[in-house]
Amino acid sequence: MQSSRGKGRSGHRGGGVAAKYTDSTRHVQGADRTRVGRGVAAKCTDSTRVEGRQVNVQGCTDSDCSAGTVVGRCTDFCPASELKLRVRERLLHRYEGGGGSLDTLRPVKEYSRPAAGQAPPSSDTVRTPDTLLDCVRYLVREVLGPRLGVKEGHLELYDFVFDRLRAVRQDLVVQGVKDTTSETILSVCVRFHLLFGHLLVHHPSFSSHINTSHQLECVKSCLLLSSATSHNHMMEAVYILSNMDSPSAISWAIMQPKHSPKLQLCLAISEAYDQGNSVRFYRLVSTLPLLLLLASAKYCQLMCDHALSVYSKGYRAKNARYPVSHLATLLWLSPSSLSHMLSSKGILVKEGSVWWADKASQYDDNTSNSSQSVSCHYEQMDCKVKEVKDQLDRLVLGDHQHKGGVDKFVTE
Repeated sequence: MQSSRGKGRSGHRGGGVAAKYTDSTRHVQGADRTRVGRGVAAKCTDSTRVEGRQVNVQGCTDSDCSAGTVVGRCTDFCPASELKLRVRERLLHRYEGGGGSLDTLRPVKEYSRPAAGQAPPSSDTVRTPDTLLDCVRYLVREVLGPRLGVKEGHLELYDFVFDRLRAVRQDLVVQGVKDTTSETILSVCVRFHLLFGHLLVHHPSFSSHINTSHQLECVKSCLLLSSATSHNHMMEAVYILSNMDSPSAISWAIMQPKHSPKLQLCLAISEAYDQGNSVRFYRLVSTLPLLLLLASAKYCQLMCDHALSVYSKGYRAKNARYPVSHLATLLWLSPSSLSHMLSSKGILVKEGSVWWADKASQYDDNTSNSSQSVSCHYEQMDCKVKEVKDQLDRLVLGDHQHKGGVDKFVTE
């Protein structure tokens, strides 16, 4: 299982709430890489040690701010000094009323990376926690929601909201906010990254790696905060489904004092993934609500590659055929999607059956390790997204209830 699914559990770098780090560049290149595997398991075994590290965790986020805590006093979405500069230099985005836009949109503070020699943030430029929460709701309801129906503008919309949400997180860190307000904001950020990781998966300019890095960063921060307030069962489930091949993540989940139904389901899915049991894996994954399904997209692809590798070796007998419709049911795919994927891998599909032993069928295990930007289950996931296409903004905010049996989305 390990050889056909890539690096396996031992090679994953995503595990570890207590090993939290933020910058997407440092995520790959920084020296912090050596600390990533320690995190969540350490949090489980010694809660006192984790609580003592929370300040350090918050201190290495996007802001990179080593200055003391600042008490924000700004009650505007964009500080007056920044707004004056951006208006003078014509730097307002069209989603802020710039460029002659007739929409009644409001300027929102941009993300600014601290640089050497730059003055530390002042109280007048840091927004209050209540203002930050109102800003996040404004970005989702007034900017994001009305424009999600225009597919061609998704990338520009993502870049704008991502930048403004990053600035919100920066203001939270500068003030050292560690209450339910911060947890609520981080949860919205997680859902935002999960949704756009699906919507933009086909776009050539979209970086799935950067998006996933910030998603995991927000999940880990949220779990650290929830450990001191209340358990955030949805974020626990997202964390496990985003790190199925991480031993520290699974250890952390197992050692939780109380397992919610969501966490139990995610552990069962992770176990099926580890065992290479594709039939049970997809049977359980198909019952997930929308956001958790999006979190598992990467591992749906890896499991499918593994399953096809197993089938190609198990049905090599002469004249052996396997019905495409039955195989598609087992792998939670449509027959047309499965036939297209098999053909792209060099496996002969003829008369509604898969001919594994045909000379033309040369399945290459290395194809499972190649970079695949689109999950083979995109079609199934997109169907569920379209079911709530008119309420995606409510989904991001966490107040959406989708009526539909096992697909019901339950908020935290």
